[in-house]
Amino acid sequence: MLCNPDTIHLPNRRLSELSGISVGSVSNVLTELESLNFVLKTGEERRLKNLRLLLDRWVISYFDVLRPRLAIKRMDFEFAGDYINWQNLPLQESKGRILWGGESAAAIKTMNLNPKYFTLYTDQNWQKFARDLRLIPNESGNLEILEIFWEESNNGMMPGLVPELLIYADLVGSGVERNIQIANEILAHDLRYIK
Repeated sequence: MLCNPDTIHLPNRRLSELSGISVGSVSNVLTELESLNFVLKTGEERRLKNLRLLLDRWVISYFDVLRPRLAIKRMDFEFAGDYINWQNLPLQESKGRILWGGESAAAIKTMNLNPKYFTLYTDQNWQKFARDLRLIPNESGNLEILEIFWEESNNGMMPGLVPELLIYADLVGSGVERNIQIANEILAHDLRYIK
């Protein structure tokens, strides 16, 4: 709903389909959001409110609860040239989805950041595409692979990137001042509907 606030008007069954959770869970979440003053309900109509505060709470919850469950593997580039030319990796040649997130997505989106750490979100087996992309396992590597947790229709505005909301969250959660600066630019431009 933070990616597209208009979805608040959809029936619970449709929200269930979009989010991949049960109708009962959707109902519970909406009730909780209403009790926390994030949803205004008048008759049969619902409206999201206090979006900025909701975003802040979501980012914290994302890092505390969801993101640790998404971690698949830490990797490194096999060759130094791959680190330099990371944007030329053949992600789209793979079956399934492989999308840039975090600093790497922000670098592509804003052309105003040189990533130190790289994040890939995927819905496929990491061993196959890691071999194809010449990545090697390294528990302290600068490339992390995370599991995609959203529906395909909710991809970002730019092909090959996660949704802007997730780029923002990854940057803010890094705690790095420059990343937070870029996150605020994304908030001001791409997420400006969140006030």
